[in-house]
Amino acid sequence: MGKTNFPKQIFIKSILWGAIFFSATALVYHIRWFIPFLSEKISYVVPNGQSPLIWFLVQICDNLIFLFVGYLLIKLFRKFQKTGFFDNQCMLILDRIIISCIGLAILGIIKLGFSNYNDMQFSEVVNAVSGLNLLIRFINKILVFKEPQTMYLLLATILWIVKQFVNTAILVKAENEKFI
Repeated sequence: MGKTNFPKQIFIKSILWGAIFFSATALVYHIRWFIPFLSEKISYVVPNGQSPLIWFLVQICDNLIFLFVGYLLIKLFRKFQKTGFFDNQCMLILDRIIISCIGLAILGIIKLGFSNYNDMQFSEVVNAVSGLNLLIRFINKILVFKEPQTMYLLLATILWIVKQFVNTAILVKAENEKFI
């Protein structure tokens, strides 16, 4: 008899449900801390140097995206378990996950821009060249060296490549079915 994939399936489902649980918990806590911040303008959980309003909004949006991606991955896993392969509906799920990865990268860039606002010298921008210099400095100093946001972009690229491979496999499968 062959090996069963039962432990692997339980492990994958546990990881996905754990991620959803932790994202939901973080979402509840961030909303819980955000409401007093709005009323009292005091926050004890925002890291030093962060803009509290932007930090809370980005954290809440990040956790909403994590919940959405967790749901999509569970849907994708169930679909794969049922049929044993990916179909066109799975391609839509991969598209949504790719867009979510790009959204997380953009939210990270926004949070970094507002948390490093003091490091950026807007008063020295007098023409287009100095503005371009400031943009290049922000990209190099903050986004590349201090807190790189490339992981989400790399993940989106990898998923896009996988999606292209699966699209080709779906076309080949459809052609083989027509031939038979």
